[in-house]
Amino acid sequence: MMASRPSILALTRPGPLRLFNTTELLRLPPPRWLVQDILPAGGLVGLYGPPGAGKSFIAIDLALAVASGRAWHGHSVEQGFALYVSGEGGTGIGKRVQAWLSTNQVSANDVNIAWLTESMPISSTSEDMDVLFGRLNNEVEQNPSLVVIDTLARCFDGDENLQEDMGRFIAGVDRLRREFHATVVVVHHTRLDAERERGSTAFRGAADTMLSVARKGSKGPIELVCNKQKDAEEFGTLWFDLKVVPVTMRGVADTSCIVQPMDLGRNTKILAMLAQDPKTWTELLRFQPNEFHISKTSLYRGLRELVKRGEIVKENESYALTRFHIKQGVEPD
Repeated sequence: MMASRPSILALTRPGPLRLFNTTELLRLPPPRWLVQDILPAGGLVGLYGPPGAGKSFIAIDLALAVASGRAWHGHSVEQGFALYVSGEGGTGIGKRVQAWLSTNQVSANDVNIAWLTESMPISSTSEDMDVLFGRLNNEVEQNPSLVVIDTLARCFDGDENLQEDMGRFIAGVDRLRREFHATVVVVHHTRLDAERERGSTAFRGAADTMLSVARKGSKGPIELVCNKQKDAEEFGTLWFDLKVVPVTMRGVADTSCIVQPMDLGRNTKILAMLAQDPKTWTELLRFQPNEFHISKTSLYRGLRELVKRGEIVKENESYALTRFHIKQGVEPD
């Protein structure tokens, strides 16, 4: 008769494919945060949205917060070295970085970050990745805790819609995560219908966190929504504005933008709540993004005022933005 196995197994040897007994499993440390409640340490994060939504501004804002150790809009940050792969930005990204530094009164020498201003294929077999790893190992004194890939399209070798090609990209991202224990944020575009990210669903399946960025019109609020947070509760909707700020580049006066939390008045709050889709009276009462609150009386008055001004319409018991708001042009990311 086969002897029964012990109820408590002493499986304590470290190494590949390590087995844990239940007691050891329960003693494992909880998940860490690179940016509290936003970016999990060591995770794969998708940051996706349509052109002009502000994806890159948010990605730069996050990267510089980590690189400087400054809290990210009220969320604590674990300071570390960041690597930003700007496959689309080129040298023009410098204006956006200068705008952030000037606004936050931070010196360029006080942000621990490296910028790669050219695209490179990220995959399990990429020779360019070998070159990048060589540079990081030989030229940088510490491993990156955050890597931003902006965008997936410019760093992708193959067809985004094919699961096999997406699998090779994910394997390349996993190499960055594994060797550096880094959080990797991948900036990605949406499909034409803007309902979800473009390409194979294998990316969403592999991601720990998915963040949607949306914006209606060139001056509308930026809506940041978490619709996947693998090991924690999804945070509430965050609202941002793009603020134009003056910058000086090589002695030439210019302007760029930074993201800042939006100070929403009553009517602006209502317009922001309707930014993605129409909502009924009941749905508006329940919808409280970023924990702001509008009383029933204030909401009623605001809806009446906005309808009268032609900024929203009421159809079939639902309120929706008018074409005036929906069809404004957008700024590039």
